[in-house]
Amino acid sequence: MLLKKGSSGHRVVELQEALEALGYELGLCDGAFGPATEKAVKKFQSNNSLSIDGKVGPITIKILNKALKVSDYDLISEDVQNEEDLLKTEKLNWVKCPADKFPGRAGYTRVTLRSDAAKAYNALYKEVQELGGYLTSAGGRRGLTAKKGKARSKKSFHYVGLAFDMALPTGMYKPDKDPYVIENLGNRRWRVWMRCDKGEEMTIKGTYVTRSSGKTKLNKKEVTDKFIDFTSLALKHGFHSIRARSSFFKGGSYGGAEWWHFQYEKALIKGKSTFGEELLKVYSFDKCKQFAYWSQSKNCIFGKDWF
Repeated sequence: MLLKKGSSGHRVVELQEALEALGYELGLCDGAFGPATEKAVKKFQSNNSLSIDGKVGPITIKILNKALKVSDYDLISEDVQNEEDLLKTEKLNWVKCPADKFPGRAGYTRVTLRSDAAKAYNALYKEVQELGGYLTSAGGRRGLTAKKGKARSKKSFHYVGLAFDMALPTGMYKPDKDPYVIENLGNRRWRVWMRCDKGEEMTIKGTYVTRSSGKTKLNKKEVTDKFIDFTSLALKHGFHSIRARSSFFKGGSYGGAEWWHFQYEKALIKGKSTFGEELLKVYSFDKCKQFAYWSQSKNCIFGKDWF
């Protein structure tokens, strides 16, 4: 794939939006690779010690994605997949699964996932129940009309039915009472400890948040109780935790903490599975094309430019 002066289409829009996000002004992101886009590309190449030819090939895209990742922006796709190949994907069903509502806190009593993730989730839920704990919910499936934001990605696992969120007010709120105590592991990673009857008594240094002067402040408090390592338990069933957004540690909104998000990566193959394939497993091709980020996200590869 090579983008250059005269190129057009959604891949150019992606490129233009990426350059704009990194501070390279080029005016309207209209999908037309003209003089302004070429000038911005050359400036980016010059700033990153690349060959200054104004053409965007694999090397320029790779360096561009590195810069986007550092700034916590969505990456742009590097490979192209034919839509005809995407149409061959197998369809899966949506399944409503049970969840717990912790007394006095917000949350749902159901979470909707696609069938392969639902099977794994139900096994996880059963084990949580046997341990005497809670598995709360802030939802799973995200409709295709839901737009991205500071705490929402164009390639969210929620769109393809492979992620669940636990109820946000059930952790990082009151460590003495919360069903989950959140331990800061560093490098924007958390370990979620679940209070439960059959857990092991231990002392956890929990993280909780407060707001001061419009900014989020992280605090710590040691808590002793019976706990199970929920992060490891979820991983046992194929659900991986994710990193918090860097903005959260700079005083950003609580929505960037992401301790509550677990995604079923067992269903995917690193370096092969694409976002488009996974979306087509639960939606028709016509519905996928109506998704606002379909063109930008369909070719993104798990483990490469989709995480």
